Amino acid sequence: MSSHAGVIERVRSLLAASEYPTAIAMLREQLEKTPRDPQVLRMLGYSLMLFDQSSEAVRHLEFADKLNPGDPDTLCDLAMLYRRLDRLGDAHKALDQILRVSPGNGRAVALKARVLQSRGQSEKAMGIVEQALEVSSRDPAIVMIYGTLARELKRQGPAIDLIRATLEDSSIERVRRSELLFSLGHLLDSVGEYDDAFAAFDTANKMTDPGKAVDFDMHLGRWSKDAVEGLAVQPIDGSRCVLVVGMPRSGTTLTEQVIGAHPQAGGVGESPIMNEIFGSKGPEDLSDEILASGGKRYLASLKSAYPDPKILRVIDKMPENYLFLGPIMRMLPGASIVHCTRDARDTCLSIYFQRFGPGLRYANDLATCAEQYLGYLKTMEHWGEVLDAPIFESRYEELTADPEPRVRAMLDHIGLDFNKACLEHHKSKSSVHTASAGQVRQPLYKTSRQRWKNYEKHLGPMLEVLGDVE
Repeated sequence: MSSHAGVIERVRSLLAASEYPTAIAMLREQLEKTPRDPQVLRMLGYSLMLFDQSSEAVRHLEFADKLNPGDPDTLCDLAMLYRRLDRLGDAHKALDQILRVSPGNGRAVALKARVLQSRGQSEKAMGIVEQALEVSSRDPAIVMIYGTLARELKRQGPAIDLIRATLEDSSIERVRRSELLFSLGHLLDSVGEYDDAFAAFDTANKMTDPGKAVDFDMHLGRWSKDAVEGLAVQPIDGSRCVLVVGMPRSGTTLTEQVIGAHPQAGGVGESPIMNEIFGSKGPEDLSDEILASGGKRYLASLKSAYPDPKILRVIDKMPENYLFLGPIMRMLPGASIVHCTRDARDTCLSIYFQRFGPGLRYANDLATCAEQYLGYLKTMEHWGEVLDAPIFESRYEELTADPEPRVRAMLDHIGLDFNKACLEHHKSKSSVHTASAGQVRQPLYKTSRQRWKNYEKHLGPMLEVLGDVE
């Protein structure tokens, strides 16, 4: 086996084991030797996409497509990335190119359906999926998206039966089996079969080795009050920026949709840019030049998404931006912070019930989810003491119980007048690409409150770590 083939085989094994940082390092090294290898470019682009390194990922994937046009894997990776970047036209174009040649390509069908769901076209998506099932009735990718859409459209019974039948096939690869189990868990949860639902989620999570919570003591030690104040405040107007932060599954997508329904606001989803600027840096690494260029780059990305100056506020709902609020506010003075909070037990449970990428490996273990939650609370308390800028807390339970006063207060915080469209966010035509895509197409509802009680007997490790935190 050639050295190149050996690297590719090794990388495939690393990706299958979710060892993405090691895979990325090997691919970068190989790319220096073979800079025009479409296979290396595609694998590197895909891996970087999973770590929210979108700018570099799209560059590699588009180059791979140019070198090897029409390759279905590359086009699917590009469509997946375009969807994340809200470039839905480009995503449709890439997928249609595949489906014209291979109408039964399971991954392309599933991605096409997800792109349609992102724009609230779930019925149309279901039609495409049902048609594909007639040809490929047990393709795991198609079965999984069928389950997702069936839950949203309240057609759970046939989907539960189909997924269970599909899981009987022992040849299904590990990643696809995990995805199907998550989909089955959500369907069972939605019809009140809580013990079976938990068993499905638990089995799926145990198929991936758990990661660790962030070392918050080290992180906050780097970002002391003195360290933050040692960074120069940049002469940049950050008032167009609205940072919606919190734990995943705490209502960040809902909050973006509520604010984004305002005629003078828009959202960019989960922008990776702050992580690209600050993710591996401490205060000692941030010169004035880096902060200045970072601020200009970030504002340019908002302008690219919303060139109309009538859009006064643009929402970035990357939850983990809470890690970098200190340097962010020195780079973009005048930005608004909306902190989404939710019952700790419901938040951790909801995280455990989602299949996240490698960046959230703590999600695979209940106790580790709880440890991450406590560290996040400590971080937000730290920023509350360090930052001069006010932080608006949007409590999920209060927002869903009595929306109007909470929406009014939130809009006032970010400098917008109240508009009743914000109370009808579910009618918005904007795109949603996160796990909440189905839920946010509904009016504000309370059914996710105290959800953890349905699973209390299974949650001992999580509840023990959380202690009195609610």
